[in-house]
Amino acid sequence: MRGVIQCVGLMSAVALLWAGTGQAQTQVWVAHKPAVVGAFPAPPAGAGPGVIALWSPVGSTTIRYAPANTLAGNSFYVGVDPARSEVFVPTLAGRTDVVSLRTGKAVTSFPSLPGGRVARYDRHQHLLLVLSGKALAAYQPRPPFHQVFRIAFGGNAIALSPEGRRAFVGGNMDRVVEEIGLPSGTVERTFPVRRSGDLVFARGQVFSADIETGVMTAIHVRSGRVVKMATPEVDPNFSYSNIPAATAGFMQVATSPNRHWVYAVGFSGHILKFSAVHDRYVGEVAVNLPGTAPRKLSGLAVLWGGNEAVITVENRKETVVVDLATGNVLHTVAGIASNRWVLLPGRPA
Repeated sequence: MRGVIQCVGLMSAVALLWAGTGQAQTQVWVAHKPAVVGAFPAPPAGAGPGVIALWSPVGSTTIRYAPANTLAGNSFYVGVDPARSEVFVPTLAGRTDVVSLRTGKAVTSFPSLPGGRVARYDRHQHLLLVLSGKALAAYQPRPPFHQVFRIAFGGNAIALSPEGRRAFVGGNMDRVVEEIGLPSGTVERTFPVRRSGDLVFARGQVFSADIETGVMTAIHVRSGRVVKMATPEVDPNFSYSNIPAATAGFMQVATSPNRHWVYAVGFSGHILKFSAVHDRYVGEVAVNLPGTAPRKLSGLAVLWGGNEAVITVENRKETVVVDLATGNVLHTVAGIASNRWVLLPGRPA
């Protein structure tokens, strides 16, 4: 039997004020509000659409960084330097494009890890990490974008420690999570945690979501202790060869602003909640979408007040703003989607 999230508090409404499209709308967004940004959904292999998506309380838009229907247009998880209002878009083509949120345009690109679709920006070490299924590489984030290190351990998820001195790397096909020292690129520890579909850091722990088993694992970084939390987010017929057909399975994981709570969304149409204080699965709430079509939730960002979230409904190619306590949809934005949203922490500089 599925549980229920217990929450209290008033939910604030977010007013979407449409301000046109394209570059003009992007400039309105930059001038007024922080937001979420993400690569538009693309398959694990093959061509992609070549755009990133933006959402904020003042509107939404897309920015083209590469031609559509190309390997250069296929990205999964972008890296963001909020201080410079820049988005790093890693692609299957082995190229990373740099998009300016001030101008709404791609400004430059550089050769990067072949097959790397995941990026994270470490603002403390001033490093851009790019991850493929086979390797992890780090680059200086300014021209000439010198490669700092490359190690032969791949995956599809990276979590950075708050001080930026460690990266935790795992993947759906991996049997372990590796702790990588930064900026050296040295493998410091290995944790016996398999199948990390996504990773986040909260209160001294790394949370790893297993898309196949529905188990969320908390790795206590200081002690190395591993705590597993079972959930109902399980499809008994799940297959990695046909993930879009799954009826359940973790997608993106995110934290509340105070890092006390960890949330995950899944293909079952539910938001799952975990306590980072007590290593406990709290429960879940269904997202209340109209109609009877499947509700395959993928991208997730918990907004700044901690009561609402931006969530992509992958099979509908739309994004919704949801009350985390009730699952009620506050706003729906058609044509905007990402499998991995990145929350910008404040007003762009």
